[in-house]
Amino acid sequence: MAKRRYVSFFLFFVISFSLLHKSCPQSTNQSNDEHQILLELKKHWGSSPLIGRWNSDSAAHCNWGGIACTNGVVTAISLPHQTFIKPLPPSICLLENLTHLDLSYNNFSTSFPTLLYNCSSLKYLDISNNAFAGQLLDDINSLSVMLEHLNVSSNRFTGRIPPSIGRLPRLKSLIIDNNQFCGRYPAVDISNLSELETLTLAVNPFVPAPLPVEFGRLTRLAYLWLSDMNITGEIPESLSSLGELNLLDFSMNKLQGKIPTWIWRHKKLQYLYLYGNKFTGVIEPKFSALNLLEIDLSSNQLTGTIPDGFGKLTNLTILFLYNNKLNGSIPPSIGLLPKLADIRLFNNMLSGSLPPELGKHSPLGNLEVSNNNKLR
Repeated sequence: MAKRRYVSFFLFFVISFSLLHKSCPQSTNQSNDEHQILLELKKHWGSSPLIGRWNSDSAAHCNWGGIACTNGVVTAISLPHQTFIKPLPPSICLLENLTHLDLSYNNFSTSFPTLLYNCSSLKYLDISNNAFAGQLLDDINSLSVMLEHLNVSSNRFTGRIPPSIGRLPRLKSLIIDNNQFCGRYPAVDISNLSELETLTLAVNPFVPAPLPVEFGRLTRLAYLWLSDMNITGEIPESLSSLGELNLLDFSMNKLQGKIPTWIWRHKKLQYLYLYGNKFTGVIEPKFSALNLLEIDLSSNQLTGTIPDGFGKLTNLTILFLYNNKLNGSIPPSIGLLPKLADIRLFNNMLSGSLPPELGKHSPLGNLEVSNNNKLR
C-alpha cells in the first residue's frame, strides 16, 4: 500500500548513503592480507552476482563490487541479495577497519552470529531479511562500542529482547521489527539510548502493555514505528517531547482515548499512521502540523466532523479516514489540496455533496466514499 512505500527508502537512504570509495596507498602487507581475506570469503560463500566477479589476479580489491575502502583500507562490505546460505566466517572480523557490514536479504539461518562481537570497529550492521533464529543473547552489548546502526528486522528471532541492548551507547538506529520477540521489551533500557533517531519494534507478539512514558526521553527520534505489538491504553503526554519526529506509526494496536492535541501541532511530522486502534472523540479542529504528507486514522471509533483544518495541509497526498463514525459534510477546502492523490472516507456517516473541486487541482487517482448515510 502507499502508506508503506517510503519505508525502505527512508530508512536505508538516510542511514546508508555514506559508502565512499577512496583508494590511497597503504602498506603492501595489509593490502595483501585484506585481499586474501576477501578471497577466502568468496571461497566460503561461493559465487554470487557480486563476489563471483572478484578476481584473484587483480590486486585492486577496493574496486570490487560490494567493497568500499577509505585510504586504501577496507571499511565496508555491502552484499545484500546474494543468496548466501553458509554461516558468517570468523575471518570477516580480521578486517580490523571494517565499519559497515550489510548482509541483508540473504538466506542465513543460524542463531545470531556472535562472532561479530570481534568486529571492534563496526558502526553499521544490517542482517535484516534473512532467516536468523533463536534468541539475542544477554551479552548483545559485546558488539562494537562504536555501533550506530543495528538492523535485525524480518528474521525469526524469538524470546525477549535483552536489556543489555540499552548498553550500546552510540546507537542511532535500532531496527528489530518483524520477528517473533515476546514477553516485555526493555523500555527503560531502550530509553537510555539518548542518541537514538530510529526505533522500530513493530510486528512482534509482545505481551499487552501501555506505551512507555520513558520513550519521551528519546528526544532525537525522527522515526518511530510501533505497530502491531499489543500496545494498550492511551498515548502518553510524555511523547509530546519528541519534537524531531518525521514518522509516527502506532497502527494495529489496542490504543484508545482521544488522539492527543500535540500530534496536530507537531512542526516536523510528515507521516501519521494510527489506523486499526480504538481511538474515540473528535479530530482536533485546529492544525499547525502543516508538514503532514500522509494521514491514516482509519478503522477507529472517531466521531464528529472532518476538520476544515485539513485544507491547510498543502503537502498532503494521502488522507484515510474510513471505518469511523464521522458525520457532517466533506470540507470544500479538501478539494483544493494541490497534491492530494488518494482519499478514502467510506463507511462513515457523512452527508451533503462531494466538493466540486475534488480532483481539479491535484493528481487525485483514488476517491472512495461509499457507505455513507446521505453523501451524494
